[in-house]
Order: sequence, then structure tokens, then C-alpha cells
Amino acid sequence: MLNMRGFVKNIALLLIFVVLFGMTQIVATMVVVNTYGTMTDVGFMLTYFIAMLLCYIAVTIMERYTFGRVAPIENSKRGFNPVTILTGVVLLIAISIVLAPLSEVLPADRRTLPEGTFTLISVVILAPIFEEMIFRGRLYNIFHHNGSPLTAASLSALAFGMVHLEPIVIIEALVVGVVFSYFYIVRCSIIAPIILHMCNNALAYALLVLSYRDESFMELLGEGMKLTVVYATSAVIVVACFAIIIRRMLVERRNERRVVEEEEEIDE
Repeated sequence: MLNMRGFVKNIALLLIFVVLFGMTQIVATMVVVNTYGTMTDVGFMLTYFIAMLLCYIAVTIMERYTFGRVAPIENSKRGFNPVTILTGVVLLIAISIVLAPLSEVLPADRRTLPEGTFTLISVVILAPIFEEMIFRGRLYNIFHHNGSPLTAASLSALAFGMVHLEPIVIIEALVVGVVFSYFYIVRCSIIAPIILHMCNNALAYALLVLSYRDESFMELLGEGMKLTVVYATSAVIVVACFAIIIRRMLVERRNERRVVEEEEEIDE
């Protein structure tokens, strides 16, 4: 049964986070632009670093103020499991292929990034670390206080999508955000989603550098039977994996309820 009161609290916390995230972006941009005048390669990295650091501090304070404590972020070494990482990478590629047709009907991602080593470091290293610590670490824990694992995963993924602004990127971030949350839960480690996030961003950045920015996976594959087989296979993988993800999160919820009931029986 849906905990309506907890759900409303989570929606309010989601909106508060979005506002905080926007404020940190504005502050970081003002600091760097006032220092460098223009958004250079180094400036981009500094802007991102300052914004994410401020955002992590803000969301941590929000959690402590709201719940009186800060839940630990799981960081078990189980997150390094190579089978987990390989499975996640295959799923992320399948998701990219399945969502590719959306690029034909939604506005394209028109964001431009400065070229250079520091931008590469920001996109492939800093972004996965900071964003997973914020969205899967802090935000998932916050939403989990008032809801089930599925609700927490969905809302943290929604927040992840909302801050990306571009329509096509919002949808992609929302879907992969659920995947990252799943691997955070099953491996009890923030390390797994960080590595998967790095792989995802590295692939996206490689396509950008190779001038495939405006071409979808569908266009790269061409037409004919090859495209049909690849797309159908990817769709089956995505549907099957999301069925597993949802089932696992529902099981986690039942296990949590069982633990609470057992603790209540002991107290009685």
C-alpha cells in the first residue's frame, strides 16, 4: 500500500533538492566566470567541481536537518564485481539503442562542452563520482526514509533526469538512474554505479569526440535486417532486466517490512 504521507514528503524534498541544485549551479558559474571571464576547459571543470561539492554539502545538511541523522553510503568492495559491471554496461548500451528513436521526435541535445583534458576529466571521472554520491548515495537514502526501495530509486532517478534540462537527456537519465539505483541496492555499494556511470559517460563522450553527436545508434547501425535484429534484441534485454529490477526492489520492500514486524514482535 502506498504511504501517501511519505510520498508527499518525498515530493516536497525532491522539489527542495531541485532548487538547491539550481542555486549551486548559479553560484559556481558566477564564481568561475568572474574569475576567468569565459567558460574555458579549466573553467568548466572548476564550475562543475564547485557546484557538485556545494550540492553534496547542501543535500547532506538537508538530510540531517530533516531526519536528524545522515545515513551512511554503502561502499562495499562487492561493487567491483566484473560480472556486475559487464552486465550493467550491456544493459546501458541496450537502453541507448531502445531510446534512440526518441531523438527523432524530441529536441536534440544542443549543449556544447569546451574541448580539452579537464572537460574529459569532469565528464568521465568527476561527474560519475559526484553524481552517484549525490543521487544514489544521499538522495536515495533520503527518499528511502519515507518510502520503499522502488519509490526511492524512482524519485532519485527522476531528480537525476530533471537536472539535465534537455528533454532527450532527461528521459535517458531517468531510465539509467533506475539502473544505477538497482546496482547500488543489489551490490550494497556506491562503487558499482560509479563505474557504470563512468562507462556510460565515456561512451557518450567518445561519440561526441568522433563527431557522432547528431547521429543516433539507429543511424549508425544503418537500415535493414541488422538494425531490426539489434533493436529487437536490445528491447528484449531492457524489458527483461527492468522486470528483474522491479521484482528485486519489491522483494527488498517485503524483506524490510518483515524485519520491522519481527522487531515489533520482540518489543512486545
